[in-house]
Amino acid sequence: MRRTLLILVAAVLAIAGTTAAAPATTAVAKTPAVVKAEAATQQYGTHPRQSMNITWNPSPAPRPAVILITGGYWYTHASWATWEKQFADQGFQVFAMKYRLNFDAAWPAQRDDVASAVKWVRDNADRYDADPDNVLLVGSSAGGQMATDAATRGTNSLGLKGIVALSPVASPYRAWQDGNTSTNDKIRKLRDNSTLLARCYPDPADNSTANREMGCWDTWRDMESKNAVSKGDAPMLLVHSDGDFVPPAHSTELEAAAKAVGVPASDVAMRIVTGSTAHGQAILGTPGMFTTVVSWLKAHTA
Repeated sequence: MRRTLLILVAAVLAIAGTTAAAPATTAVAKTPAVVKAEAATQQYGTHPRQSMNITWNPSPAPRPAVILITGGYWYTHASWATWEKQFADQGFQVFAMKYRLNFDAAWPAQRDDVASAVKWVRDNADRYDADPDNVLLVGSSAGGQMATDAATRGTNSLGLKGIVALSPVASPYRAWQDGNTSTNDKIRKLRDNSTLLARCYPDPADNSTANREMGCWDTWRDMESKNAVSKGDAPMLLVHSDGDFVPPAHSTELEAAAKAVGVPASDVAMRIVTGSTAHGQAILGTPGMFTTVVSWLKAHTA
């Protein structure tokens, strides 16, 4: 019995000695998990369409806020889903806004919605680690018109750092004229929805106020971004493809009007994608254009 006990004690001591002699295990640091953009949907107004989809990455330091304004002839909302996370991955907190459509309310309701959305983003910036002093707009097609309007209205009264407009319908009056002579369904559809937005046909002799806040002709003039340009407007990057059904003339006219009143050339940049029919958001998918837009946005943040 004693011999058996001694053998057991020796075995335990041997195991203990082996354990003590073993080298310490080095803790291996775990690779931190990639933070994925979080999504949320919020209302910035009381109308069901006054909403925004928010794609953001938690950040120890506030990031610039980019508000995406969708296109769709002012008649429907195209989705930004392809690009929301891509902008967020580039260091922006992203707010893709919807707005009242042209059958909901006449112009300038859509302008008011952009102003309300910008205010909401600033008021709630802390919730999404966004910088209220660095707000930019990216608008597509009809949303591009709303972005150029925000840049020029009241000498950048919204305090924007800059706007990017992809195929902006910066001149609804030109869209109406083009639609009268074209057989292209998209161009004619743009004419018809510009008319619905204004609630009347453009006629210098008609300044009735039925169905709108201001006279008919005044409304058409008010929808034209080039009629509101002044020094101090928010910087603009205007982008079209050369085969766009919203032709580059919408932006070249705006650029010329801005330069005529003394807006620095560096504050109005034009890019035309050659050999392409890409429109609106699709332009971001053309070679190098997403990088160009992101670089421009970053260059215009404080």
